[in-house]
Amino acid sequence: MYPEQLFNQKRWLFFVGIKALIIKNGKILVLSSGASELSSTGRTKAFWDLPGGKVEWGESVAETLRREVHEELGISKNSLRIKRIFEASVSRIRISHGIPVPLLLITFLCSINGSNGFKLSDEHASFKWVDAKTAKRLLGVKFNRTFVKELDSI
Repeated sequence: MYPEQLFNQKRWLFFVGIKALIIKNGKILVLSSGASELSSTGRTKAFWDLPGGKVEWGESVAETLRREVHEELGISKNSLRIKRIFEASVSRIRISHGIPVPLLLITFLCSINGSNGFKLSDEHASFKWVDAKTAKRLLGVKFNRTFVKELDSI
């Protein structure tokens, strides 16, 4: 079978998602979903998330993470400090922009320099800094059990 045929059958199509688990003073930054995020995911009920998004063609993981954090929080790309991979997982199916596809999601432990003065994009309605116990409850709606359990290590 030729690669074009495999692509047309969507056997090779998947998204690589990158998330930033930002820690400051022992607290975790969480973002509530906004109108455009609800629309793109097909959800009707608001949920909590971490900043991040999909890797675009030709981008490195660090470039993606910095771009997404800049777009979603309005902070300088240089403000983000990427420390290490926190957790990675593969989902069977995620709906993104109306397309059902597998998702490889990699979450990086990060910190930021500077203030908490964010200018949120329309993907998010609000943000707050929470302890790990609260983050587990809020993020458990979207993230898998392995990720949520790993938050105990924060």
